[in-house]
Amino acid sequence: MVYDDFEYENTIKTVQLYPSRDKPQDVLEMPVVPLNDMSVNLTLEFDELSNTYRNYNYKLLHCNVDWTPSIVQDMEILSEYNEFTIDRYEISNNTRKNYVHYWVVVPKVKISGNYIIKVYRNGNQDDLILTRRFIVVDNKLGINTDIRFPMDVSKRFTHQQVDFTIQYGGIYMFNPREMLKVMVRQNGRSDNMKKNLQPMFIREEETKLDYHLLDNSNVFPGGNEFRWFDIRSIRFQGRGVEGTTFDNEKAEAYLATDINRNIPNYTQYIDFNGRYVVDNYETNRGAVEADYVYNYFTLKTPRPVDGDIYVFGLFTDWKLLPECKMRYDTARQVYRGKILLKQGFYNYMYVVDKGRGIIDDIELEGTYNQTENFYEVLAYMRPIGARYDHCIGYKRMGYFER
Repeated sequence: MVYDDFEYENTIKTVQLYPSRDKPQDVLEMPVVPLNDMSVNLTLEFDELSNTYRNYNYKLLHCNVDWTPSIVQDMEILSEYNEFTIDRYEISNNTRKNYVHYWVVVPKVKISGNYIIKVYRNGNQDDLILTRRFIVVDNKLGINTDIRFPMDVSKRFTHQQVDFTIQYGGIYMFNPREMLKVMVRQNGRSDNMKKNLQPMFIREEETKLDYHLLDNSNVFPGGNEFRWFDIRSIRFQGRGVEGTTFDNEKAEAYLATDINRNIPNYTQYIDFNGRYVVDNYETNRGAVEADYVYNYFTLKTPRPVDGDIYVFGLFTDWKLLPECKMRYDTARQVYRGKILLKQGFYNYMYVVDKGRGIIDDIELEGTYNQTENFYEVLAYMRPIGARYDHCIGYKRMGYFER
């Protein structure tokens, strides 16, 4: 089992986990929910490319701050038996590829921290289908953020610095540097998260920790606005689409040819910060009437780059997936790729795998201080004598919300 966002079978598609507040934009939110707010629930949705309903179960697993399994028992996190049946489903309607759409509202838990939802088949926990991370917050800290130009002059026009303070009030911390685990992530990504940040100053008389840091440990490349394409309809060309073809067997979308965007000038436009929305223009019932479309990506470059190129975004779980790898066409001097995706509006970028776990998202996209991103500050603490890490602080802020 992988304690991360992961699909264990290639027939499992379009997995979404988000806090549901009965608003259309819910699917764009991070799977982070408050501990004691009964008005906010997590919703899990996914498809299986099949025309037959299958019996799926799921359970919740509590994790430590580093996403390793904690020693917390089931009875400590739930008031009921920790195994649930996914009994809400609907078979796709009028689609070329048959699929079954499943969804479930995740039960509320009793303690804060990191969690994994594990979905498996026929009650057999070894027959895994998917895993997804989520975070439950018991907010006891006051977090004030200040996203600004970096102190490092060499990064001033390409990076963004996330300064913040933490007010811990009546929480007893005899050694905040050791007891409090603080991290910052950009656009919900875990691959470039800043971990174990240490305060610059501890102001005990004010019960305040100051993270206005000078060592670049809280500095992120600004990156670029995400590329996008709109395949909510295959009957006309959406944004970023040059053409579509379809018959009774399959639908295909040929996306506009992309170019290297690592140039001096920045262009501002609104994006979803790498996220996506499932929808179908003709029916507005994307859950079960959006079709699966083969999308053809083309990236023009006069010569191969040093490393493998991948299409990258939330729909790839922020991972380098084999099916998202581009291949170079020497005769036409372009990289090509084909990815099967459900109809919707998608954000994406091109990244280069440099090996040894290094993902370069600047070589083909560029990086600019003006880019709109959102940031999250997460704070965890394990009190003296406690057996697990509590998530006691959370703050989300966009770059243009300063």
